[in-house]
Amino acid sequence: MSTTRQSSIDNQTLATRGFGTLAIALAANFALGWAVLSQDLVASTEFFRYPAIGVWTLLGIGGATVVYWGLTQRSATPDQTFVLVAAVVLVLSFLPDIGLALTADSVTTSEAIGLMILHVPPAVVAVLALPETPLGR
Repeated sequence: MSTTRQSSIDNQTLATRGFGTLAIALAANFALGWAVLSQDLVASTEFFRYPAIGVWTLLGIGGATVVYWGLTQRSATPDQTFVLVAAVVLVLSFLPDIGLALTADSVTTSEAIGLMILHVPPAVVAVLALPETPLGR
């Protein structure tokens, strides 16, 4: 059984999907950030700020795009594998925020939860927009 895919995704197609995914994820996270900050739902804002929201969203979507490209080069089922990897990475991405809440005196529980919530929209957008078949179906 071969583990390589018959035809990998065209780089231009993946770049277009990646930029589209980034635009949607940034819009979702900035809207979510605005809602949380405007309603004072987080008790502190040491880490919950717009520049950080943008940078971390960019890094997350950039990483997801590179991972998906790598899977199209090496996996017989890149879409399904990507969805699985994205789910695992989403859960693991909560650990630093939990660590901040436990170790940094200035980080409140509400801020840590707010930061964790910001991980969800980019993950959802990535599994819907990057693969050939949304959600790897």
